[in-house]
Formats: sequence, structure tokens, C-alpha cells
Amino acid sequence: MRQDDRIALLRTAELFSVLEEQDVLRVGDEVELVSLPGQQILFAQGDLGDSLYVVLSGRLRVLLELENGSHKVLGEVGRGETVGEMALLTGEPRSATVLAIRDTELFRLSKAAFDRIVERNPRVMMLIAQRLVARLRDTGRGREVNRVSTIAAVPLGSDVPIHDFVMRLSAALAKIDSTLYLTAARLDGQFGEGTAKLREEAILTRVNDWLDTQERQFRYVVYEGEEGDSLWTARCLRQADRILLVGRASRSPAEGAIDSVVRHIPTDRDLVLLHPESTRRPTGTGKWLERYGVDTCYHVKTAVPQDYERLARALTGACVSVALSGGGARGFAHIGVIRALREAGVPIDAIGGTSMGAAIAAQVALGLDHRNLIDINRRGWIGVQPLKDKTIPIVSLLTGRRLEKMLALMFDDACIEDLWIRYCCVSADLTHAVPIVHKRGSLRGALRATLSIPGLTPPVCDNGRLIIDGGVLNNLPGDVLRDLAGGAVIAVDVSPQRDLAVDPAWLRVPSAWQILWSRINPFRKSIEAPGLVALMMRTLMLSSVYSSHNVQKQVDLYIRPPVDEFAIFEWHSLEKIVDAGYRFAQARIEEWKSGKQAEGNLARALASRA
Repeated sequence: MRQDDRIALLRTAELFSVLEEQDVLRVGDEVELVSLPGQQILFAQGDLGDSLYVVLSGRLRVLLELENGSHKVLGEVGRGETVGEMALLTGEPRSATVLAIRDTELFRLSKAAFDRIVERNPRVMMLIAQRLVARLRDTGRGREVNRVSTIAAVPLGSDVPIHDFVMRLSAALAKIDSTLYLTAARLDGQFGEGTAKLREEAILTRVNDWLDTQERQFRYVVYEGEEGDSLWTARCLRQADRILLVGRASRSPAEGAIDSVVRHIPTDRDLVLLHPESTRRPTGTGKWLERYGVDTCYHVKTAVPQDYERLARALTGACVSVALSGGGARGFAHIGVIRALREAGVPIDAIGGTSMGAAIAAQVALGLDHRNLIDINRRGWIGVQPLKDKTIPIVSLLTGRRLEKMLALMFDDACIEDLWIRYCCVSADLTHAVPIVHKRGSLRGALRATLSIPGLTPPVCDNGRLIIDGGVLNNLPGDVLRDLAGGAVIAVDVSPQRDLAVDPAWLRVPSAWQILWSRINPFRKSIEAPGLVALMMRTLMLSSVYSSHNVQKQVDLYIRPPVDEFAIFEWHSLEKIVDAGYRFAQARIEEWKSGKQAEGNLARALASRA
């Protein structure tokens, strides 16, 4: 590499931005160019720390090897960033393994050369210290920044309309930022017929340089892979920060030539299943997830632009998640809030909740509009009356059979992974005192768990554990939704901050006989006192209500409809509660849009729909 080229590349690195002209020239003489193919290790945890590296192109992933042999992703390193400086400063072995997740070019700077630079320029040490502190802070907070810039889409079968899919996805990405759509034909047109499938080193260097230029010019580059194990597809996979395995939902997953290639690539990969527009509800997604060893599936109707926009937001960290709290009948207000969000053009890319919020969220994830939401809840909570099957109060006041009947009516045999929108719900492991986040498996089973109010309905038995209502530990899971999908989070809270107030003249709670007599005696005023179930419900949610002020600080938009006037089991006020949530959310959204807070992740997601 020519000296001028070395200097130009060094100037792109933040670490050397504080150096004077003559010092940059000296560094240019010291560095060594290193080419690291995708999926190759730069250095391993425990290796001697004898060099610092500057990324010129490509991307590295930092992995911490755990005692059980698994790996934890600590972060990623992209163009202009450095890696390996910690070991140079401490003199200790490498604290993590660094892997190239795609073809990467680096400058290597030896420890001796680094020491000479620091001696002449102490500001370099200050800059490194600041960067290390920032990294440690972000790691401690568990913060992960979405830094996807290259995406490879690979068809799982010859019947997958991969060209149409990538074109539509690229158009959706272009609404967020500049996007380039790359195919083997495009590369051949740039360098000559057959270039995409050549192995010659000379042409590969030219191709890599050109691809790097495109990545500098465009925020996102989307590679269209081919079916099977071709050289072009292998290149697409090596270049990708994120891999999309695209299949037709109408058929079952089958062994293919691409399987052996994908299985050995550590790059993050997701499943995309394409559906005809007439599909009522996806089925069989679990088999696909198990077949390809992925955790996340996006369902896309082939001719619906909104589905591609949702996928684009998910890939770029611009998605919007909605967390719905528990709160009994007050949870009907969630239906009104969802309607207001939709009418305001706010996308819902992921949704989840606890207890009643989990049930409403599941209905939204099924794709129901607000009219169908009202209808299905009327038929369930008012028609089936799941709280009317009393039993001998040994384990619980109710048998739980009507609750199970209602869930069957609402959700049939749906699985969580078969929902149109990404979904999760929260329950609590009473045996081990830890929360449980349900992201796979039977939807009815997960809802039966999160709706199991201790003392009211029987707990769910699961491999020796007793599972109960998640409101005991996390009634408004905004943090769970942020972990699930990232991006912006809207939290809707229907749990009252103040509840069960009594007559201030009371010195003690009246006895049960006094309360009963007041209610049957026509000449006395009825004593209004909280009942056993109401006391139990409020006690269960006390911790979550107390911590709700922390949730307000963590989410992008907090909505708390005024539903305190409604009793927790006032199911017959369905329409009134829905309307209260709708009207309040309308005003709250308008207030947000007109205020200074209309910035950040949520504003970015709204802009992507323009």
C-alpha cells in the first residue's frame, strides 16, 4: 500500500485524530496491513497482548468465553475503531476473543510503536481511557447499539421470490436511510461477466475495495444471495452483519445446500417466512426455527408494504414496542390506546405485557382491529365469565376451568412464534422467585400462567415449578420489550397509583358481620369496604406499582389512562373503559408530537413511515 493511502486511512481512525501531521506520517511508517477473511479469529481470549488494531473496513465481534464453554457478545467494532488497546495498557493477556464477522482489513500497530506514539502524544492515552470507560459503562448497563449496515438475504428453496423480496426490503430501508441493493448481476456489470463467482486474488482485491466504497457511500447495503452453496452466496454471507434466511411459509423446512454453509457462520441470522396476503394466521413456525437454529422469525405478507417496513425497522433498531400492564378490567383501556396509536400512524412492531395486558397484547399480535378486540373480550370476559367457577378454597377460590375455556375461545391452538407481530409475556416462578419471559411455545399456556392470580386461580405446574401472575414481579414490562426488540418503547399503565381508600373516620376495619348486616339492612347505609380478592390483588401488584416511576424514565412514551374509577373486576364497563383509554391516548399522543420530546427512537420510527 502506498504511503499516501496509509495516511488517508489512518486519518479515518478516531484514535489518531488528535495527532499532528508529522506524527501521523510516523505512524504510517509503523503500521502493517492485515487482511482477515470473514469468520476468522483476530486473537483469542488469553493470548498475549502484543498489538493494537485499527479497523479499515469490515466488522469485528468481541466475544467473552464463559466457563461453560458458551460465548457472550460484548460488542462490535467497525470502521475507524480500535481493538486490543486494553491488553497493551495493562500488560495482561487478551480479555476476550475478537472474530471477523465479515471480510475485514486492519492496520496492526506493535506495542513498541504504540509506546513511542503515546510518549510523544499523551493525548492519545487520554482518548483511549475515555473510550474504555465508555465501553465499560455501556457493557455494565447491558446497552447494545444496533450497528447493522450490511444485510444478506438467502432463499431457502428455489420457489422463494428472493428478487422481489430484496427489492421491497431495500425500498423499505431506503425510507430510513440511503440503501444499495446488490446482486451478482450488478457486480458482473461493474467488473465483467462472471466476476461474482471468481476466486482470483487480483480481482477479489478490486471487488473488496469497491464494496468498501459502497459501504462508505450508503448507510445500508443489501445483498441478494442465491439458492444453494455458490461462491456469490458465500461472499454475501461473509460480508453481512445480519443474515436473513427467507422461506415460503406454505411448505415445510427441508434439507438444502445452504444449510451446511449457514450453520458454521456466527453472524446474527433471522428467519423470514413469506405468506400470501390471504393467510389468516401463520402456523408451523416452530419447525422452521428448530431446523435453522434461530430464535427470531418475521412473518411477511409478500404484497403488503407495511410488513417490509416493519422488518426494516427491526433490522435497523428503529422499531416500536408496546408494553401493556396488568390491571384486571381496567386493562380494557389498552384497546382504546392501541386504536389511538394506530390512528396516529404509530407502528407496533413488537408487543407484550403482563396478566390482562398480556391477553390484550396477544390479541393485537394476532392482527385484530379495535372492533374485533372489543368483540372477543366481550365474548370472553363477559360471556364466559372466567371468575365464576368457585371451588373449595384450599388451593384457590376458583377452579380455573372457565379461564381455560375462555383462552381456548380467544386463541385456539396458536403458538407465540406464529403471531404476526413479535410478542412476549411475563409470568413469575413462585418456586424460585424469578420472572419468566415467554417468547416461544403455546400462547394459551403462557397466558394461563400470567393470568394465574395467586389465591384466586390455581398456579400452573411446569417441571416442578409453580408459575403465577407476572404482576407480582413486573407488572409493566417495558424493560422486557426493549430487550426483545430494541428501538423505542411505549408503556401503557392501567394499574392505579392509589387504590382501596376507605372512610377516614374508621379506626379499624369493620368486621365481616358488620359489613354483611349493613348490606341486608334496608335502614342502614351500606358499608363500602374492600373485599378479600381486591385486597389480595392490590397486595400482589404493590411492588410493581411502586417501581412504575422507574419505568417512566426508561421508556420513550408513557401513557397512563384515567381508569382508577373502575373496579378491578368491572367487566361490564368494557366500552366505557375502552373509550377512556382511547380519548386519553389521543390527547397524550398529540401532546407528545407537539412537544420537544418528539425526538429520538420513536420519532425516528415515525419518520420511517413517511
